[in-house]
Amino acid sequence: MALEYVVTKRVFGFDDTKTEKYVAKSVRSGQMSFSKTCAKVSRLCGIHRKVVDLVVSGLVDMMAEDIDDGKSVQLGEFGIFRPTIKAKSADTAEGVTASNIVRKRIVFTPGKIFQRTLGEMSVTRSIPVDTDYTDGSSSGGNGSGGNQGGGNQGGDGGLDENPLG
Repeated sequence: MALEYVVTKRVFGFDDTKTEKYVAKSVRSGQMSFSKTCAKVSRLCGIHRKVVDLVVSGLVDMMAEDIDDGKSVQLGEFGIFRPTIKAKSADTAEGVTASNIVRKRIVFTPGKIFQRTLGEMSVTRSIPVDTDYTDGSSSGGNGSGGNQGGGNQGGDGGLDENPLG
């Protein structure tokens, strides 16, 4: 299955002329719950789903400890999780303190399997059902089932998905 996108109109804050631009915004086809993911792994590996849940929960707990210690955590071909910060600059070295840190976050860098998956993933344009576009049919769409995703509100024009839906 392909990653779908819709075309949306945006006004970027960095553009002094406030010109409207068009950008691709990804559309989600759904979300897998943790429970369903554990059940799928359980069937694949031939172990009880509660064992999968226990192992993953233990992994997350240990990762949180290591990340709290400032370490990156590498999970084989899955990828690397690393703690990072965003900080305000200062005019002098002495002016840089912990209070300059604006945000702490964990960055995930996908491993080779995910990189390959992204490289091989096809991308197709979707026309959402609630658009003003009419093609003479009563459905107003392309059979995508009305899947709509949120776009990245950061204004980078990329295909990033909105983490809220």
